Amino acid sequence: MSSEINKELTERLKDIYSDYFDSEYLDQNLEIPQIYTDSIRKINVDDLFSLSNTLIHTGCWLSLYEADFLERKEANELTVSDTIFLVIGEWGTRHDLLLCCDKSSPDFGKVFDYNDAHPWWIPNDWEADYTDFRAFIKEDYNIDLE
Repeated sequence: MSSEINKELTERLKDIYSDYFDSEYLDQNLEIPQIYTDSIRKINVDDLFSLSNTLIHTGCWLSLYEADFLERKEANELTVSDTIFLVIGEWGTRHDLLLCCDKSSPDFGKVFDYNDAHPWWIPNDWEADYTDFRAFIKEDYNIDLE
């Protein structure tokens, strides 16, 4: 069941990112870590979005910050930070929680907390990062994922 949800979420995320990356890149590199889709429906954390809301927030987030990315893309000057993220939650007034879903990135699977910033800006300054979704949930919410 969770692999079906992961596949559907991945296809919908590909649609969201289709203006930013070509389909071959998305097919090869976009992957939502299974630990996220396996766990998100089992835990109740107010700061985290439901699976459907995460897609809505990701689309809104992209539209807010796309100018810098699209300018670099047009000039063929993409940076290592120009990768695929899923906005999985928010807290406070300006903190976005992002999950790296780009297998070509050394940050694949990591969760980042950006405070009034995002990875497509230069400099790419995050407030906190976690090795994966499991570590993020354990450290910030004291929940052990099985």
